[in-house]
Amino acid sequence: MNRDLKYWKESATVILAAGIRNHKLSESGINTQISQQPHERNLTLSSVAKSVCDFALLLLQRNQRSTFFPNAYVFPGGRISTADFSNEWIQLFHPYCQSPNLKLDTVKQTDRRSSIFATHRGKLGSQIPGEVAFRICAIRETFEESGILLVKPNNPDKDLNKQGVIQLAHYDQNKLASWRPLVQENAANFIRLCKELDCLPNIWALKEWSNWLTPTYLGGNRFDTVFFICCLEEIPLTEPDDHEIIFHSWMHPLEGIRGHQSGRLLVPPPQWYEIGRLCRFIHLQDLQQFSQDRSVEGCERWFPIRLLASDGFATLLPGDDLYPEDPDLTGETELNLTTSKSLNQARLEVRRLHRIEFRKPHDGTLYVNIEPQYKHVHSLMMNSHHNSHL
Repeated sequence: MNRDLKYWKESATVILAAGIRNHKLSESGINTQISQQPHERNLTLSSVAKSVCDFALLLLQRNQRSTFFPNAYVFPGGRISTADFSNEWIQLFHPYCQSPNLKLDTVKQTDRRSSIFATHRGKLGSQIPGEVAFRICAIRETFEESGILLVKPNNPDKDLNKQGVIQLAHYDQNKLASWRPLVQENAANFIRLCKELDCLPNIWALKEWSNWLTPTYLGGNRFDTVFFICCLEEIPLTEPDDHEIIFHSWMHPLEGIRGHQSGRLLVPPPQWYEIGRLCRFIHLQDLQQFSQDRSVEGCERWFPIRLLASDGFATLLPGDDLYPEDPDLTGETELNLTTSKSLNQARLEVRRLHRIEFRKPHDGTLYVNIEPQYKHVHSLMMNSHHNSHL
């Protein structure tokens, strides 16, 4: 048993970005069924708003009875299962994939590697490394929640890691519909499904993107979640399970931000930040190439810490001058910081910024002036007055 699991559970999610050339989104950007990559630091929201990107993101609305962020709009994903680490996967992948990492690109990162990947799973009884199992988890959960099956036919490919934008394989929808409740009931049935369809979870299409650990100040369940990203050629048939998920939306990234700020959508901070990152991209091909090139750099685990001020609070992220050098991730030590000063005053007293300030719900403003780690990009965010802080 991983010692850290005393304090949190492990999970995986995938950001699905799909081309929309054959789909017309509503003006609000919410619909159940189109240049240059904008990386400049002085990019303005007005310039982004004028550039209609050619892809949409999938957001799923959780059931109001959910124990973790009820009614929230999130990316598909969920908790890891022992079945995702089953050694049966080695047999399924074996014909043309070598273990232990099944031909996934090797991540360059050696120091500060998140325990979700660095933990030696062999000591826990599995031959499946974290890089593989958490991708399987994200793919399985995506199928359970949305009906989208991110698999590929079981035949050799020369370079699995450079598939580009993915065109999903087509399978009989009636057969998939009959398998879906079985997988929801028992994650081990996902292995049976792949055997029957003679397919493999397309783990190579999921690129490592980020890693968030639930802060201690929220209370309740905590999750160490790895975020992957996958670019699809077009929007696939999407059907919420009407149990955990009650509604789905394919929308432009900027509309996801605006929906949250207007109060129409409840988007948790990690998804909010990641959607803001995606606002920097206009073309799906650019996003796919960036995510492919960047994924081998790895990522660090972000553990938000709250700073209480006289007029609100700030969520501090790694790199900010006030972020603790070695925070206690377990929550056994009180980490909330307090100041009698206003958020503005507290911000002006430091040089390095990486924080989100909140004065009221749905009114978060990102302040960041540090270089992103691991060749990533920072989020492009706006507050309720439509100002950007990059």
